[in-house]
Amino acid sequence: MDMLTKTFILIFLVTTMAAIGLKVTMVEIVSSFRDRSLMVCSLLVNIIIVPILGLLLVKIVPMSQDAKVGILLLAMTPGGLNAIQFTSKTKDALCYATSLLFILTLLSVLFSPIIVSFMLPVDASFTLRYERVFIFLFLCVLLPLLAGLAVHRISKKAANLLSKPMALIGTVFFVVVVVRMLAQRKEAMAAMSKTELAVMVSFIIITMIIGWLFGGPSRETRRVLATATSMRNAAICFIIATNGFPNTNVIVTVVAFSGLMIFPNMLLTVYEIIKERKSFGS
Repeated sequence: MDMLTKTFILIFLVTTMAAIGLKVTMVEIVSSFRDRSLMVCSLLVNIIIVPILGLLLVKIVPMSQDAKVGILLLAMTPGGLNAIQFTSKTKDALCYATSLLFILTLLSVLFSPIIVSFMLPVDASFTLRYERVFIFLFLCVLLPLLAGLAVHRISKKAANLLSKPMALIGTVFFVVVVVRMLAQRKEAMAAMSKTELAVMVSFIIITMIIGWLFGGPSRETRRVLATATSMRNAAICFIIATNGFPNTNVIVTVVAFSGLMIFPNMLLTVYEIIKERKSFGS
């Protein structure tokens, strides 16, 4: 990934998290943890059920070793922060999505390397530079969120003025990143077999369905969990694959998956928006 694309990703994350902070309050974010059953289900799905699903798929379907490692790695690493772009923009959904994705990302950083070392069917020693990942999380996720919350607390008028432009910038840079990485993702997909691609698409769809079923009675929280569950943390997988599995095609699987997971979630988002508009019109 070139430096310009990395810069665009950073701008997307910073502006998106700042926009969320400008729209909600700390009390509203913390309140999303009060629904313990929903949060427990969310963690159960992402930390236990999805890794088991990934393990079953690589055991049942014949694939290359590198593809198996990549899929297992993705299954064990939740918390893809770009999922925030596909969630509902209502306050409740944003608060739940922000809390969930932050906690899943933190768990990925803390536990994924340990889980990977036990479950992956290869002998590999890798190191995850925790200090760099924590600095990244603080500067690009937590700090912009806190800054937005602070502005919202000081002046709701200023927060209202800034939230839409900031969200728009985040959306624009998300689209730019997707477009810039199209060629890289197409190349990665072309390097994989049809069976391996079919397994990844099936994995994405199944995890979306699982997330929807466990997302509680509200359509908004179901949509959040469906998206958050299916969009795995490709960024951390990229770090682990680069450091732990050099000179292999594991990274190819991660890159291909990062492209495949966008379209189904985009379809779900469009479908839900159309459904909401129809319900308002009726």
